[in-house]
Amino acid sequence: MLHKLSVWYRNLNFRRKISLVCLVSGLLPVLVLGAFCYGQIHTLLINREKQALTETAGQAAATMQERFETCHNVISHIAWNESIGQAVSQKYSNNYEMYIAYRDMIDPLFATVCMLNHDIISGTLYTSSNLYRHGNTVKPIDEVKQFPWYSKAKRAKQPNFYISAEKKMMTLYSPVFSGHTNSENFVCIHVDYKKIFSQMDSLFDEDFGLILLDENGDIIYSYQDFEDNQLKLPIDNVLAQIKDGSLSKTFLSARYEIPAEGWSLYLYRPLHTISVNTRQITFTVLLVAVCCTLLLYLLTYFLSKAVVRPLENLTNNMQQIEQGDLSLNLPKILPRNDEIGVLVKQFRAMVKKLQYLVNEVYKNKIVRQEYEMKALQAQIKPHFFYNSLSLINSKAILAGQDDISDMAQLLSTFYRTTLNRGHSHISVSDEWTNTISYVKIQLIMHSYSFEVFEELNPIIKDYKMPNLLLQPLVENAIVHGIDHKVTPGKGQIRISGTQEENQLIFTVEDNGCGISQEDLEHLLEKESNGYGVQNVQRRVQLYYGENYGLTYNSEINRGTKVTLKIPTNNISQKTDL
Repeated sequence: MLHKLSVWYRNLNFRRKISLVCLVSGLLPVLVLGAFCYGQIHTLLINREKQALTETAGQAAATMQERFETCHNVISHIAWNESIGQAVSQKYSNNYEMYIAYRDMIDPLFATVCMLNHDIISGTLYTSSNLYRHGNTVKPIDEVKQFPWYSKAKRAKQPNFYISAEKKMMTLYSPVFSGHTNSENFVCIHVDYKKIFSQMDSLFDEDFGLILLDENGDIIYSYQDFEDNQLKLPIDNVLAQIKDGSLSKTFLSARYEIPAEGWSLYLYRPLHTISVNTRQITFTVLLVAVCCTLLLYLLTYFLSKAVVRPLENLTNNMQQIEQGDLSLNLPKILPRNDEIGVLVKQFRAMVKKLQYLVNEVYKNKIVRQEYEMKALQAQIKPHFFYNSLSLINSKAILAGQDDISDMAQLLSTFYRTTLNRGHSHISVSDEWTNTISYVKIQLIMHSYSFEVFEELNPIIKDYKMPNLLLQPLVENAIVHGIDHKVTPGKGQIRISGTQEENQLIFTVEDNGCGISQEDLEHLLEKESNGYGVQNVQRRVQLYYGENYGLTYNSEINRGTKVTLKIPTNNISQKTDL
């Protein structure tokens, strides 16, 4: 057989030999990788399912523990209640005294407990005092002696649960802790067994089971929901498999302790739930193997190494550029004048040109913008200006000119935040202070002829942003909107700042004259004499890209609304250029 294969191989033409060698050489790693991936993914799915079981069991246990603690708190509140202690220690000489005890001490307490906690069905006080039976609320001590938990209750120092899985009954009992009586007294609250364990039945949509065991290993609660009836084992068999460790042959299981009660929660799911997921993986691996076989055959049959290798290198470089990485270290190439050689040369020239554009043009634009901002800030001598404003403020206060004092303080605040010690980034809080100071100055200058409404979400105050983004928007709203308002009514400006997902959203809205649709389309492209909105738009897009910046909405004689969007990610990490 081997000899025939050897003869057949020798008689093949060279091209088919190369195709066969490449096909086998390429297919074997794919099969090995597929088998390895299958094993790794299967292991990963098992570990993920175990983790999910553990987390789900922990969440369920935490929820139960919280409800149990609530019940403990309720019965402790009753058992240590001073009114209950007085009620069972008092010697009653007539029925009226008992009626007062029922009305003022016992009934309100038990009624409140049942009303505020829906897990509790009822509560009963068992007492050896001379209190008469009072419905289900007060009963003689003789009736408690028939319960199986009575012997433990006599020695109990704290509340304890008694649970019967067969009868689906759950009771929490405790002695009455009072130093005023020598009588024997117990408090018992009846907990709704089905309701308190109701969340345990919906941990998964299907195919799971659980067992809750007490400190003695007895079953407190159990539940099974399996699509396959063969997996629905008797609870005793499941418990036996848990103890001898054989449950792992058929099921994935997780155990979680409830330390406060000394209970254990076991959660288990069948292994076939993972096998169902791996079937799709197996089919995918086989499909990939078949596709790879066909692809390898076609590639090795039609292409040669001399053609494939330079094209692969070229493709890898293009993928890097597509991902935004222009720092390519292009290897030297041997001179070749065919189509592939020309293509590689053109590609290298394009990459170098792109690198030049990025390094020389784009970065220089950002630096130029920063220099323009710093030049604007440098036009004012900070210390001289602040000292002058401080002197004006002092003189105004001495002269009793409050308006002048307010104006001086607002100007000081405005220019302090505008200059920002020469930094190009500022906190949202300081940018907001700068803008509001400017608005208040304008209010004084306009004799309070318009109204201002501001709303800043406190959660964004500590974010960083480029400075002088909001003030130009407010200035435009006043100068080009409110000042040209012709409709009746007082002018209004609304300024807001909030966060939506990973974006900071600032809006400035006025009810001024509005902007025509024609002007609105070219608003962000026009140059202005001052620091206009087109400068704001340019700075934002230079920092964060074209997906961020200004958006205008306007109606003639109705008003204008401008929205500024900048990202929250990495804003706080921005540094000055």
